[in-house]
Amino acid sequence: MRYIYFLLFLLLPLSLSAQYLTQPISAYNAVYGEVGGNGDVYSLNYDRIVFQQSLLKAALRVGVGTNLFFMKDEPSVYPIVPVEALGMVGRRQKHLEFGLGYTRRFTEDPELLHNMFFARIGFRYHTPDGGLVVRVAATPFVSPENEQTAPGPGLIPRFGLSIGRSF
Repeated sequence: MRYIYFLLFLLLPLSLSAQYLTQPISAYNAVYGEVGGNGDVYSLNYDRIVFQQSLLKAALRVGVGTNLFFMKDEPSVYPIVPVEALGMVGRRQKHLEFGLGYTRRFTEDPELLHNMFFARIGFRYHTPDGGLVVRVAATPFVSPENEQTAPGPGLIPRFGLSIGRSF
């Protein structure tokens, strides 16, 4: 009987560390600023984790940005709205993040792309109980309005960096 208690005592730390590695996220909401990425030049964003099971998490994101301060050659100021469905795979704070999104530029300028479809693959640091959120990703986009000499839409590579807070 002593041997059984001794073995249980030895196995107890293993079960405690397994709980630590797969701790669910309780801070479902995040707000962050993004430079580049889906928000064109920059955007302010909100996302919410809507599903989590073991290592897999899913979230929805919406943001707002503008060309103000950065696009001096453009004739007017216009808003930019990115929306995205995200997936995350990872334990505790570190996640592989992937997603698909759509960005709309609300401008009347016919020379600018108005509709852009994005993909995302990158890294996300998200403190499970609230705190720092950092995202770094490749966010290439394609637009059906792309005017090139080659037929079909073109794929344009982009990158994004986000920093914010989860709660």
